[in-house]
Amino acid sequence: MRGWSFARASGIGTTAGLLAILLWPFFRRFGGVLTWPFAILAAVMGLCGLSILVMTLIDMLTRRRGSRIRPLRGFDLAVGLGLVGLSILQLQDVEGQLPA
Repeated sequence: MRGWSFARASGIGTTAGLLAILLWPFFRRFGGVLTWPFAILAAVMGLCGLSILVMTLIDMLTRRRGSRIRPLRGFDLAVGLGLVGLSILQLQDVEGQLPA
């Protein structure tokens, strides 16, 4: 995980999230063909959000930071929770449509 960072996770997660948001209305209308791309984008977004939350938690537990870094950690938590929450909403639309 040497190359994985907050910036990379938030960049990939946000990009996947924006693409999934753009695809969402078309997925609801046309379904079948867009199921896999929509599900993959939503899952990538959720995994990136989860990794942001885990990295933030590890950083908060292992390093003592000053008051100047706290707003950044708050931002990281907000982005991570936002990505995970939106991913859950999107994956609920896909639920039951993918083969078991």
